[in-house]
Amino acid sequence: MPGTSIVQIQKIANTLGLNGGNFDKSRTQVIREIQMARDEDPCFGTDMRHDCAEMCEWRRECRKPVAAWLR
Repeated sequence: MPGTSIVQIQKIANTLGLNGGNFDKSRTQVIREIQMARDEDPCFGTDMRHDCAEMCEWRRECRKPVAAWLR
């Protein structure tokens, strides 16, 4: 979901029974928790992003270049 807002991500997390409303967690952490809850590799924003599945909903956003210190 390119450009997915944090509110949308939190709603997805909440529907999966995760504490997506926990504001101590970063956007990346919440997305990785969603991936784990769906039995997917928690690969969002990691070096594994180059090997991601074509159908991953986070693919476009994940593959954007990000400085290493932000990961």
